[in-house]
Amino acid sequence: MGHKNPCVIMQQRGVWIMSLKKWQGVRWASVLLVLALSACGPVKFSAPSKDDVGTDGKTPDPVPTPGATLRDVHYNSTVQASDNKLDIILVIDDSNSMLPDNRKLAANLSAFITKLQNSNIDWQMCATVTRALPVTDTTNAWGASIYWQKNATASTSLGMVLKKSSNVDLNTVFAHTIEYIGAGYKNSDDERAIKAAYHHVYNGDYHYNPNNGCYRADAGIAYIIISDEDERSIGGDASQQVYAGELKALENEDKPQVFVDYVRSTFGATQRFTVNSIIVKPGDSSCKASQDAGGAKSHYGFKYAELSQLTGGGIGSICDSDYSTNLNLFIDKIKDSLSSVPLECTPVGTVNVTITPSIGTVESRVEGQSIVFSTAVPAGRTIDITYKCADDSRSPSSVGGKVTPLKEEGFLSRMLSFFRNLF
Repeated sequence: MGHKNPCVIMQQRGVWIMSLKKWQGVRWASVLLVLALSACGPVKFSAPSKDDVGTDGKTPDPVPTPGATLRDVHYNSTVQASDNKLDIILVIDDSNSMLPDNRKLAANLSAFITKLQNSNIDWQMCATVTRALPVTDTTNAWGASIYWQKNATASTSLGMVLKKSSNVDLNTVFAHTIEYIGAGYKNSDDERAIKAAYHHVYNGDYHYNPNNGCYRADAGIAYIIISDEDERSIGGDASQQVYAGELKALENEDKPQVFVDYVRSTFGATQRFTVNSIIVKPGDSSCKASQDAGGAKSHYGFKYAELSQLTGGGIGSICDSDYSTNLNLFIDKIKDSLSSVPLECTPVGTVNVTITPSIGTVESRVEGQSIVFSTAVPAGRTIDITYKCADDSRSPSSVGGKVTPLKEEGFLSRMLSFFRNLF
C-alpha cells in the first residue's frame, strides 16, 4: 500500500485539532490549520502502488449539497499507441471588432504548429466561427467548417481539414484564411463560440457534413476559442450588460458543462480534450479598457474561462501584443491532455491510482475533470483509478454562475475546503 497524502492525514485528525480550542484558544488551532493546509498539493506515487492524488492547489473541490449521495467510480484502461494524435479546432470570433486580434493569432499559429510537430504529435486542424454560416442559399448552420485559403483567389483548394502532411506554407495559409473570414459579423451582440463548437461536433441530420473528417476516432481534441466577448456576448449575466437588448438567455448548447458532457457522450467517456481560450480575462479591467478603446464594448469571457477550467485548458489574454505566450501555454495543456485521463466529475475526496506495470515515480494532479500525469504513460500500461462523485456535485467553475481563474486559491477558501472535508 502507498503512503497517505499528508492532507488526508490532517483531515482525519481534524477533530483533534478542533479540540485544541477548548484549552488553547482559537489562535493555536488557526496555526495548525495553516500548517495542515500549506502541506496540501500534488503528490507523487510509484506505480503500481496506490496513493491519494491531491488537487492542483488552484481549483476548489466540487460542492455537493449537504446529504448528497456519493457514488464510487472505477476507471480501468490500457494506453494505446495511437494516443499521440491530436485534432485541433479553431473557433474564431469574426465580429467587426476582432480582425486585428485574429491577425495576431494567424501570425503565431505557424510557430505553434511547428512546436507540435517537433513533439511528434500527429495533428490536423479545422476551423469555424462564432455565428451561423450560410451552407446553402436558404440555410444557415452553426459549426460549419470553413475552407483553408492557400492564396487570395483559390478559395477551396485546401478543403476543410489542414493536416500535418499538407505541403503548404502555413504562414501564408493562416494569414489568407483570417482575411477570408474577415470581419463578417457586423455590430453583433450574439457571438456563440460554445454553441458553434457544439454543432461542429454534432453528427445529426444536416444538409452538409459539418466536420468532414475533422475528428478521428483515436485522436485527442484541442479547441482554441478566440473572442473579445463572452458566450451570447455577456454570458447571460445581466450585470455585464452595456447596450439595450444585449442580455440573451443561454440555451443548453451555450453552457460549458453541457458541452463537456456532449463531447464525451459523442466520442466516449474517455475522450481526451481541452478547450483553450484567448479572451478578456475575468477581472482584467486594463485589458477590457484597451479593447473598448476601439469603439465596440468588449466583455469578460466568464463562460469561456469556465469551459477551459473544466477541461484543463489554458486561458490567454486577448490583449497580449502577440499570442506566442498563449499558444505555448496551450501546447503545455495539450501535452497534459495527451498524458491524462478524463474523469466523470470533479472528484470528491481521495483519488486512488495504479499503473501496471510500474513506470517509476510519477507526479499527478487533478485539473477540472481530468487527472493529469507529469509524463505520458507508455502504450501497453494499464491505468486503474477509483474516486467518488457526488450525484448533484457542481463543477467548481460553475458555482455562483461565473469564475475568475486569475487568482491562486486564498487562505479562506482553503480553510473552508478543509472544514468541508473534515465534516
